[in-house]
Amino acid sequence: MKRKEILDRMGLCLPPDKQIRVVISSDVSNEADDPFAIVHQLLTPIFDVRGVIATHYEGKTRGDRRSMENSYRMLTALMAATGMTDVPMLRGCAVPLAGELDVPDAEGVRFLIEEAQRDDPRPLYVTVQGALTDVAAALNRCPAIAGKMTVVWIGGMPYPKGGCDFNMKQDLAAARAVFGSKVALWQLPVNVYGTVEVTMAEMALKIRPCGTAGRYLYDLMEQYNLTTDEPYTLRKGESWNFGDSPVVAALLGCDLRQNFHMEPAPVLADGGRYLPGSGRAIRVYDSVDVRFLLEDFFAKLALCYGPRTNKA
Repeated sequence: MKRKEILDRMGLCLPPDKQIRVVISSDVSNEADDPFAIVHQLLTPIFDVRGVIATHYEGKTRGDRRSMENSYRMLTALMAATGMTDVPMLRGCAVPLAGELDVPDAEGVRFLIEEAQRDDPRPLYVTVQGALTDVAAALNRCPAIAGKMTVVWIGGMPYPKGGCDFNMKQDLAAARAVFGSKVALWQLPVNVYGTVEVTMAEMALKIRPCGTAGRYLYDLMEQYNLTTDEPYTLRKGESWNFGDSPVVAALLGCDLRQNFHMEPAPVLADGGRYLPGSGRAIRVYDSVDVRFLLEDFFAKLALCYGPRTNKA
């Protein structure tokens, strides 16, 4: 089935001139929240999702070199559950950069370069739900694409001190490369993405009934919630953090909210600490509207896969 057929179930009439191009980069199988953010982007009609790149999380797996393939396998299962089998899926880099100037090759890296160079007047946004490895590799291989896209990244600790959150820790060299480049960067640090909390009861009511896709997402969350032994304080047993979903809020929300500020791009020291940098400005988010974000997701799931659609 094609993505457009599923989006047509919503019956929305939207201005075509507002459509943007989106490439998603995600460590899909790292945690249960990644697939939710991917599906939300796929269900957003003004996002022309050009492709999804599966990336690694080798810092967590201690270098077993299988995390990217695990992400790709889960991405394949996710696409099957949503029915959007026409969306391109790409393999990203299997390991972190060897250094800030490293130029590894991967089909996801080549795809990103090709998409940035494509003759298309619509703006290109790269939403990164994990390590910045593939973006950094693309920029290192072809610096000219820096002026042709905007990177929207979930990662980093709060300003002014900074530090490595999970995503930055997976590839600090890649983060340094991106922060030190000329690419437009929108950063959503942990104090922002950590606010998007959902309870299991809410997911059971609003996600689980939504066809094969909703059931797949709910079961994935339930399984992860029961089996994870990570000693994170935000894991309370009956709730979860949709930490990757704020990329959608950043692209859907109106700039009149003024929920971000411009920050001189820092130099990333050891441990991800922020030091004064070159002075080029990046956009740093201070908050996201959680109601706006979650209700949009729940509504799109229900319209596309809910009981009234009689669709899988």
